[in-house]
Amino acid sequence: MSYSKQETPAPPHTKRVGYVYDVRMKYHQDLEDPQDPHPEDPRRIYWIYNILKVAGCLDIMKNVLVTPVTDDKILRVHERQYLETLKDTEIMERATLLETQKKYDSVFLCKESQYCARMSAGGLLALCKDVVRGKLDSGLAIIRPPGHHACSAVPMGFCLLNNIAITVRDLQARKMVNKVMIVDWDVHHGNGIQEVFYSDNTVLYASLHRYDEGEFYPSSTDGGMDMVGEGEGKGYNINIPWATAGVSDGDYIYAFKKLLLPVARQFCPDLIIVASGFDAAVCDPIGECDVTPECYACMTSMLKSVSNGKLVLSLEGGYNLDAIANSALACVKPLLNIKWKAGHIPQPAIYLAYATLSEEEVNG
Repeated sequence: MSYSKQETPAPPHTKRVGYVYDVRMKYHQDLEDPQDPHPEDPRRIYWIYNILKVAGCLDIMKNVLVTPVTDDKILRVHERQYLETLKDTEIMERATLLETQKKYDSVFLCKESQYCARMSAGGLLALCKDVVRGKLDSGLAIIRPPGHHACSAVPMGFCLLNNIAITVRDLQARKMVNKVMIVDWDVHHGNGIQEVFYSDNTVLYASLHRYDEGEFYPSSTDGGMDMVGEGEGKGYNINIPWATAGVSDGDYIYAFKKLLLPVARQFCPDLIIVASGFDAAVCDPIGECDVTPECYACMTSMLKSVSNGKLVLSLEGGYNLDAIANSALACVKPLLNIKWKAGHIPQPAIYLAYATLSEEEVNG
């Protein structure tokens, strides 16, 4: 699938869609084997940035300045002992960094890691502030390291700081928002986000993810459909666990139309943040699912109909560089009201009702 600059309309007078990108976030790198790129490849953010640039999208989007998130904001989500350990990595030698990362589940560290993690969370926060204040309608945070697995006391799953949780807690502390919906379409369950908001009725968390009876990463039963929240948060945690690999567009569209959108409209959030991993995309080597760019465009378009269009997508996973670039571009086009030429959506693995999407559905 190719996209040309000619598809992009003339720039509007006011740039209403923002993006966050800072090349310094590429400095977070795996020291263990530089000759064997880690799946959470530093090039991931550049490939997304570049395809948006080539397609002409960045010409009509606002670049939001990235500033590192401060300790006080991090400590609303993460424990101080973990934050101090993360800060110590700045002065660790290579051998100590490698030894420290072994204490955690699927994490790599270098001297620049904590700075990049602060930039990642700070970039998302800055973008969301502009959307909530009305300076922008929506946006895409092209950030790394990702965050949805990061728990309050430990990092895991390539995630160091929980970018979305830090952002939501800061917005709420500033009374900029009351209710926030988080839609997590990364192929892995966002256990870290769930942990933070599990007893909170002001945050509706909905995750669509491979589950495989609890065997798929993060390999626990926390992603089961029976995990619905507790206390005041009961009913505000929604898990949609896929039974196996091969899930495709029809499954996601069915879940959106039958469950997520009706619940979202009833919840009526002030802001929607998408934990936008693209590892459910066709050709992703880890997710092994078959979600196409058209489907990502359609899901984005549907979410725009909620919360007065206040919608921010925050990059999480996705490990095929071509797939994440094309999927991100597919999401940005509906934000910019650039029309898609609808293609055929492959037959879904489970449901047949939404096996194809009309052009109207793709374009909202």
